[in-house]
Amino acid sequence: MKNFLRLFVAPFFLIICLLVGCSDDDALREAQEEEFLSAQIDGRDFMMYRIEGVVFCKKHLNDYGGIDLLIKAETTKGEIIEIFVTDYVGPKKYIFGHNKLNKGWMRYGLVNPASDWFSFVGNRQVQSFHPFIQIQEDDGNYLKGSFGFSAHNSIDNSIKLVSNGSFNFRLDSELD
Repeated sequence: MKNFLRLFVAPFFLIICLLVGCSDDDALREAQEEEFLSAQIDGRDFMMYRIEGVVFCKKHLNDYGGIDLLIKAETTKGEIIEIFVTDYVGPKKYIFGHNKLNKGWMRYGLVNPASDWFSFVGNRQVQSFHPFIQIQEDDGNYLKGSFGFSAHNSIDNSIKLVSNGSFNFRLDSELD
């Protein structure tokens, strides 16, 4: 009986443990590579995959029972694109700057040197087009869409044009 356990059962058990312990990292990498944010910033291509930076994509309940949506992507080089949508109701086009009650914003920022360009309702700069985010899909797990905005830096009075933006991110949670 000892020989049977030693010769057959122990190696079989070891092989099963090795097979179960090995996971398919390729599937995880493919899922993460499907998550991206791309845009053109003043004509320069910007592309970020989730595995190359920090991504935050979350819906939460606001104080008056509505839903707010926050999308934030930061590269390892310190470039940040952030979009905050108040009163999110699902897939549609949200336009910023036409409603004084809308407190949403769109932001492009740099960590070094520290700089921020905002596009929001209180921005009094003349804009060539209204900042927007178009949510094309929201299945509760993933959010897919496009965006574009012209943003103003109030310190040096510079403008950044963020155009042809698109994204596909997994929602971190549903209504926390």
